[in-house]
Amino acid sequence: MRRLAFLTLLLALALGVAPAAGASSSLPLLPPLPQNRLMERALLATETGPPVRPAPPFRSGFSVKAGNYKLGVSTYGNGLFLGVWRGGKKQRTLSAYLARGVAQPERLQATFGKFGKVSMRFRPSRNRPPGKRCSFGRTLIKQHGLFVGSLRFRGEHGYVSVRVHRAKGAILRVGKRCHVRRHRGFDPSEFEFLFAKPEAAMLAISREGVDSTALLAIAAKKNSAFISVHDESRGKLAIVRIATALKPGKLHFDESLTSGTLVPPPPFHGTGRYHAFPDGTYTWSGNLSANFPGASRFPLTGPGYETLLEVPF
Repeated sequence: MRRLAFLTLLLALALGVAPAAGASSSLPLLPPLPQNRLMERALLATETGPPVRPAPPFRSGFSVKAGNYKLGVSTYGNGLFLGVWRGGKKQRTLSAYLARGVAQPERLQATFGKFGKVSMRFRPSRNRPPGKRCSFGRTLIKQHGLFVGSLRFRGEHGYVSVRVHRAKGAILRVGKRCHVRRHRGFDPSEFEFLFAKPEAAMLAISREGVDSTALLAIAAKKNSAFISVHDESRGKLAIVRIATALKPGKLHFDESLTSGTLVPPPPFHGTGRYHAFPDGTYTWSGNLSANFPGASRFPLTGPGYETLLEVPF
């Protein structure tokens, strides 16, 4: 159980997405930031010299409404990512497109292959002074303003299409150290879920060349959480798709670890079935899929998956 529990924590923290993490109902100025090794590799693969990190650290970007989705552009190290997402606390989907470009506080510029490009400059607000708050021991300084220029993006099969020339955004800088007793907006129950002793857990991973897909299901306390991630590389463009869901109830696996069934809630669809045989082989089958932005009904079962299944002793 220790191995799978460690993989569970590692995967959740590596993604930067807690199973119960939610999004505000209002449109955030800065889009959610996915953390993923493929995105880091894509940046390094297109470097012409050693990585240069901003000093002091910053994030700069903006978000706009795009039909049933929200779309945002933000700095990511030395590159830019364009994220398309929707959902809230109990379910969420995100597709992030990462490309090299100009990632400066006041200037965002990059080409996202055949999907589009962005070239925007920041104009600080004259009527709103920068806001400051203390978070995890560091002062965060947010400067509000307006990004002007051009953003053109059309997702796979036209699931989202955006053309904008102005968007409200912000630059978030990290300042001096500070002391805080309580973090606003932090729900301890969401963080404790990652460290609770799992009652059952399953991890399925598939790799095909440089692309990979992972599905994590874990039951702890009264809830079950599901996280699926698909990474793909298209030349100098990296795409990371994430789907998360949380529902009451337990996972249905037998104590002998010979069979189990997964029926996650939306944005997942269908059923996944695990069956182990006396000779040590197993099958992971069914019509289970994830409804990623730009890749609906993406299959999450098949013979190419390596599956780890555990229940408590």
